[in-house]
Amino acid sequence: MNKIKYELVAHRAHSGMLAIFVKCSQYGSSIELDTDVRVFNDEWNEDYGLISKSPNSANLNLLIRKLVYSLEEIELTYAGEMTLTKLHDIFSRRGTSADWYSMWEKAMYERGLKPRTIEIHANVLRTLKRYRDTCPVTALTEEFFRGFMNYLMESGKLKYSTVCKEMHVVKAYYNIARKLYGNKVPADSLAFYHDPKDFKSTYKMKALSDDDVRIIENYAASGIADKSHELVLDQFLFMCYVGTRISDFASLSEDNFKEDNGRLWLEYTSVKTSTPVRLPMWALFDGRAEQIYSKYKTRLSEFFNVGVNRCSFNSKLQVALKKCSLKKHVTAHVARHTCASRLINRDIPITTIQQVIGHRQISMTMIYARINDNAFVRQLQKL
Repeated sequence: MNKIKYELVAHRAHSGMLAIFVKCSQYGSSIELDTDVRVFNDEWNEDYGLISKSPNSANLNLLIRKLVYSLEEIELTYAGEMTLTKLHDIFSRRGTSADWYSMWEKAMYERGLKPRTIEIHANVLRTLKRYRDTCPVTALTEEFFRGFMNYLMESGKLKYSTVCKEMHVVKAYYNIARKLYGNKVPADSLAFYHDPKDFKSTYKMKALSDDDVRIIENYAASGIADKSHELVLDQFLFMCYVGTRISDFASLSEDNFKEDNGRLWLEYTSVKTSTPVRLPMWALFDGRAEQIYSKYKTRLSEFFNVGVNRCSFNSKLQVALKKCSLKKHVTAHVARHTCASRLINRDIPITTIQQVIGHRQISMTMIYARINDNAFVRQLQKL
């Protein structure tokens, strides 16, 4: 480890006074961090690097010295090798306090998140503040996070799946705090989060079986369903076949369908993750998605219009599913899980499923693989 060298320097400011900086040097390079202290020319002793002849000399020198100590603490407690770039980043982000909520609010707008995602993260932060009005980074203990999770679960207003989503957001900002504040933040405070033994409820990803999908297909094609129910069921089935999120489905148009050597492909970029996806329509589930596409080809704008309110679509879907005697609580996102689990049960390689679903990381796709062990057993039996 190459220790950073710290020294005080002064530069003339726009006001005509001298601005005091901490010069940080390492590997022949240096950066200067502003202390926000300003003094008159005759109050700065360059030989000793101290403020003198000022009625507040003692307090100002103490303030600057504490800042240097703070920089050294950042360096010495950082998990890994500290560089000038990292030091500058942490110094500029942390401000004057190590308050986790303040850090969260600042980081939330610096991460390049979409407006809707920022809104979700801001809502989680508001819930945290109701749980505990202040929170220094030193208080990010396992007890704190367990207490917050229990607070969410005992409110009686949230499903366990929603609690997990909120905890996922919390974990992201805990990791940012670990990066910015090093050992000031207690380590492994969220290690318990993935352990289902700590909670009575366990989140299980919902997916429809082949038989469930067949019931929907038969009812949608029977001719007895009214047009509104037929449309919403076809929309849901299309998502079951191609594995899109409802946000991606709603973004599709004729431009997303390309012909290559007489074969139809679906090409889109995920709204949520910006991941490009290219799917052979004729090869997925015996070309069922291509059949639905052909059915609505002359009115695709109507087909891909699910409305601004996703809850409204889910309500319509639930009504339509009751008409075909499928008594399960189903949302649009269940279609995505259904696509993945049906492919797994057909022994499709996990890397291929990753391409269909459009996951950036294989670890996300592996979550679907835990739905059913049958495919795992079948593959072992082939050895």
